[in-house]
Amino acid sequence: MNTRALFCYGTLQSPLVMKAVTGQSYEGREATLHHWARYRVRGSEYPGITHQTDSVVSGKLYWGLDEQAMEKLDAFEGDKYERVVVQVTMADGSEEDAYVYAIRNDCRKMLSNDPWDFDRFLQNGLEKFIHWFVEDRRDLFDRGDL
Repeated sequence: MNTRALFCYGTLQSPLVMKAVTGQSYEGREATLHHWARYRVRGSEYPGITHQTDSVVSGKLYWGLDEQAMEKLDAFEGDKYERVVVQVTMADGSEEDAYVYAIRNDCRKMLSNDPWDFDRFLQNGLEKFIHWFVEDRRDLFDRGDL
């Protein structure tokens, strides 16, 4: 893939979280991912996605991410997610290829049966998530990755 586009369906839809992770601001546009479903990861404030026929996940598509930003995102997502290429649908019906971080098949048991909702996250979980990100991922800051 020549240009790096990333479909974000969870916490990275928030420009605040995206900038905290990558150190850069990106303009995102609304997009959907068909045949995937989004569920809350057990005991957390963030989701994972898995293949599921007749399901749709809404999110944001960001363009223009460089290799450094992708490396930071890889570190942020950790080893329970894998970066895969998918096709997302834009509001005007056009389709774009993009990366997405999907929960690895061997980690699917981490997903609850609770659908994850971005608006609910913004209202109830963003502050807790930012605290977790800063405190529990301090090694990323200490290494200079962020």
